[in-house]
Amino acid sequence: MREKLFIPLVVLTFLISPIVGFVRVEAAQVVAYVDLNAQPATSPSTISAAPEVAASTVQNFYVSYVPSSTQFASGDSVTIYLPGVFTTGTLCATPTTDADGDTTTDGSMAVSGNTTVGWTYTYTFTAATTLATSTGVEFCIRATTPSANGNYSIAVSDTNDNDFSSALIYVGTPAASANTNDVSVSATVPYSMSLEIKDPTTTSNVNSCNLGSLNPSAVNTCSYRIAAGTNLTSGMRVTALSNGPLTSGSNTIPNVSDGSVTAGFSEHGVTLTAGSGWTLTSPFDSGDDPITTTESQLFSRTSVVDSSNSSNWTTVTHKASVSSSASAGTYTQIVTYRAYAMP
Repeated sequence: MREKLFIPLVVLTFLISPIVGFVRVEAAQVVAYVDLNAQPATSPSTISAAPEVAASTVQNFYVSYVPSSTQFASGDSVTIYLPGVFTTGTLCATPTTDADGDTTTDGSMAVSGNTTVGWTYTYTFTAATTLATSTGVEFCIRATTPSANGNYSIAVSDTNDNDFSSALIYVGTPAASANTNDVSVSATVPYSMSLEIKDPTTTSNVNSCNLGSLNPSAVNTCSYRIAAGTNLTSGMRVTALSNGPLTSGSNTIPNVSDGSVTAGFSEHGVTLTAGSGWTLTSPFDSGDDPITTTESQLFSRTSVVDSSNSSNWTTVTHKASVSSSASAGTYTQIVTYRAYAMP
C-alpha cells in the first residue's frame, strides 16, 4: 500500500506578554491602571497586573493604593514617583480630589520635577478617608512615556503608616520587535495522513478478502474497512486500482458492467458504504462497480478526520458470481489503495 503525501509545515506561534496591569479605554483616551498593595518596609510589596503602553505617548495612569493598616487622616499624604525617562509629568485633565470613591473631596494632587530628577506627584489629604482600609485609594497621574521599550518602575509611599510599594509599567506593544520581556513561543505541527485496511468487525488490520467457493446459484461477498485519516483542514481523498479482474491462469471472472453483480452470471465488482463525513465518488456512490487497472477515486472529504474512530471507516464489499460454464480454479485479484491530500 503506497501513500503520496504532500506535507508542508504549519507554525503555531504564541505570544506570552508580560503581566504588569490592565488597560481601560474611555472615549478616545487610553487609561492604564497600576494596582499596588502597600506593605511595611519589612515586607516586599505585592504587585498586581499593569499595562503595556505605547512609547512616547501621553498617558493617564490610575494608581490604586491600599495602606497596610490605618486609613488616611487630614494632613497625611501619598507620594508617587516616576523616573525622569518619562519626558513630562503633569496633572490629569481632571485631577483626583475624591481618592476613596465616596463622592466627597479628600484632598488635592500636586506635581513637581523634571527629566533629571524624575517626577513627584504628592496627594495631600484635607479630610479623612471614610471607606474600609482594604478598599484603598486611587489617584490619576499623567505622563509622557519613555521613547524606549522596557519596564519602568513606579514608586509609592505614604505618611500615615510610612508604607511603600512599587509596580512596573511596561512600555511597548506585543507587536514591537524590540520588546525585552516578550517571549515568542513557536511549535510545528506537521501535516499527516494515514491509511489502513481493517477487518469488517474488529480493529485488526487485514490484507485479504476471501469470497469462498463460488457457484451459479448465489452471489458471494467479502468485506473490509478503509480507515483513512488526516489533520489537513482541506481533507483527503482515497483511490484504488487493481491488477485486473479475478484471474486463474488464462481464465477470468469479468468485471461487472451493468451496475449489479447477479447470480448465474460470471462477474465481479465492489459496493461501498461511506464512513461518517465521507462522500462517495461516482460511479462508486451506487450499485456494484469494478476496480480496474486505471486508478479511480473512491471517496473523499474536505475536513480533518480521525482514523481511530471506526464510525469514520468506509466499508468495501467485494461481490462475485459465476455462470455454470465457469472454469474451476482459484481466482485472485490485487487491489491497491492510495491516499492524497485535497487541494
